[in-house]
Amino acid sequence: MSRILAICLGTLITAIPLSLQAGVYQCTVNGKITFSDIPCTGDAKPMDLRIYTPPAEVVAEASKQTQAIEKDLATSQKQRQLEVLRAEAEAKTLKMNNEITRYNEQLTGTTSSQADGAGEKRSAAEIQAMTRRHQSEMEALNKQISTLQQKK
Repeated sequence: MSRILAICLGTLITAIPLSLQAGVYQCTVNGKITFSDIPCTGDAKPMDLRIYTPPAEVVAEASKQTQAIEKDLATSQKQRQLEVLRAEAEAKTLKMNNEITRYNEQLTGTTSSQADGAGEKRSAAEIQAMTRRHQSEMEALNKQISTLQQKK
């Protein structure tokens, strides 16, 4: 937004001297009043244009306010992103805990009915794979959170 403001102010400041040099004339043609940059008839009246040019202090204050608003906006966006990442990390942790609980329940239910222990080994391997997957997902999320916190 400040780029647009800067471009508009720059254009305005650049255009002011040009508009002061260019005359504007009021003409009456067929009973209608028209305005032109060149005299259209002999009765054309030059117009006295009063263009407001804000003092440099006002422009500087507006620029400071714009920068403060942009900084607040960036901080708010960063805060929302952090909240989303933390919520995602919490949801993944809860999901992993639920999966481990489910596997543990299956494990206790299958070990009593299976004498060879194959169900126990399979479940332990699944829990290890799930834990590794969860750890890598959490590391990625924590890296994103850390990166976001380090941004200024």
